[in-house]
Amino acid sequence: MACRSDAELKTQSVKLTLISGQRDKQEDESSFSGEDSELGVIPDAVLQVQGENFYVNRQYLSLQSPYFRALFFGCGVESNRSQVEIKGVQLQHFRALMDYSRTCNLTLERENVLGILETADFLQLDRARLLCCKFLERELHLTNCLGMMAYAWQLGCKQLYTAARHVALTHFSAIISEEDFLSLSKDTLAALLASDDLAISHDDLALEATLRWVSFDPKREEYFLELIELVRPESLSLPFITDLLTRMKSSDPRAKLICKLNEHFPASWSVGRSVKRTKGRETLYVLGGPHDQEQQALYQFHPVSGRWQCCASLQRKNLTQYSVAAVGKVYSLFVTGGYYRDVLWFSVDWVRIYECANQRWVDGPALQKSRHSHCSIGLDSVLYVVGGSMDEGLVADVERLVLGSQEGWEGVSPMIKAVERAATVAMDLCIYVACGLDENGEAYGGIQRYLVKEDQWDVISFSPFPRYDLVATELNGALYLFGGQPLRYDLETDEWNVVEEECLHGKFFCGCTTVSGQIYLVSERKSNKAVPNMILLDPYIDTCIEVDDAIPCPVPIKGCVTMKMVT
Repeated sequence: MACRSDAELKTQSVKLTLISGQRDKQEDESSFSGEDSELGVIPDAVLQVQGENFYVNRQYLSLQSPYFRALFFGCGVESNRSQVEIKGVQLQHFRALMDYSRTCNLTLERENVLGILETADFLQLDRARLLCCKFLERELHLTNCLGMMAYAWQLGCKQLYTAARHVALTHFSAIISEEDFLSLSKDTLAALLASDDLAISHDDLALEATLRWVSFDPKREEYFLELIELVRPESLSLPFITDLLTRMKSSDPRAKLICKLNEHFPASWSVGRSVKRTKGRETLYVLGGPHDQEQQALYQFHPVSGRWQCCASLQRKNLTQYSVAAVGKVYSLFVTGGYYRDVLWFSVDWVRIYECANQRWVDGPALQKSRHSHCSIGLDSVLYVVGGSMDEGLVADVERLVLGSQEGWEGVSPMIKAVERAATVAMDLCIYVACGLDENGEAYGGIQRYLVKEDQWDVISFSPFPRYDLVATELNGALYLFGGQPLRYDLETDEWNVVEEECLHGKFFCGCTTVSGQIYLVSERKSNKAVPNMILLDPYIDTCIEVDDAIPCPVPIKGCVTMKMVT
């Protein structure tokens, strides 16, 4: 188990500033509010911590915590006492949580968050515990993700553990040089090496990581053959092996391990028997170019090499304001709807599909309603088309297409608020539509959520900076919005934070997507023109830079998607 120092919070240059929050679910679960507790709730018990008295209401605290429910209304002797001493907690952290129980406001900082989290965990104040975990998720960084993994595992903070592990998997090439890497347990390292989400282009890094971890402590030599089974020999590069053997001296601890490998050749390294680790390679597609040309250019970007690859063009002249989405396990690119000019401009119901495996465009089933300036999003093997405008005006209707089905498009529940030029993201089994332009031509700030299983819409929050023509993406369970003011939104705690990056403020982009744990913003819009540039934002390595590999052409709104190519 890791001690608290393992999860030390280190300074980052990509900062987040809390500007709004927290929709506290205590208010839904309890008839007491912070104001009521100040004015109408009568204290009927005293809690004593390190000599300081806290006057509380038993019923009110019991509604917030199983710990206090058992303390005040259980079978223990404390239930009959008007004054109870609480041991095992720090005074300042207990005070902060008692203030939070009354006001629903919890002030968290790097200096106090770990202590408050442990105290909230002890007192079973689940909402406060969640707020602390979300704070730590925002503080995740290359330098603390491994320690945070161990810390979160120790406290049973599943979501924090998952978020920290995601950072470790997507930044594996960098974390193996961190000191915390050498402190990993054998099981943790094995789980990372075996993960399908391990972001490495070759298994050179897997072998290098195994050698470094085992050679750090002679006692770990017994684990070497077990860990080496997780390395795929067919994915090792010859230059790496040659360089490793050439530079290695006989005194090098790794030399002994290589000799052991030679003497005890793993059975799984035999032809056709290596570990079956599905390798998902995420790639970026952009569709764009001047709409008055005979064809719209499609390009694929390979993040590892920084190389752009030209794909088959979309043969559609004078088509604009369409939407692009990636759908399916064997991904296809869907272009839906749009605004088309023959003599006059009008909305269309066209659907064009780019089959990545066959590298060709084919026609898809027409939409039920012609529309433009809409959203589209893929969720598993289903494509959703949301909102937008028809020639008669805005439409709240939502359609879906199940891949492989013969039924074609079918309607589902409409949005609560009809909007066009909105941003959309899919997470878990929900679709989120952010902001947009309403029927009055005004920016709408609501975050509309579609619950797929329930076929139901609700509004979960309102952006502090309503905009339209935003772009959005998901990173590690949080929603990121870009356009004017870059924002990060935590869904569970309803907390809005400004992404403090000067290179993003006041700027609008034509596309946004997440690839291998990093956010790519493509084609900045200046004076109604798209600039062929691309910005890489990675909050986990203090990076917000313009990528040298400028995109080959300007990209229209929603012309940028990520696909995971399984090899």
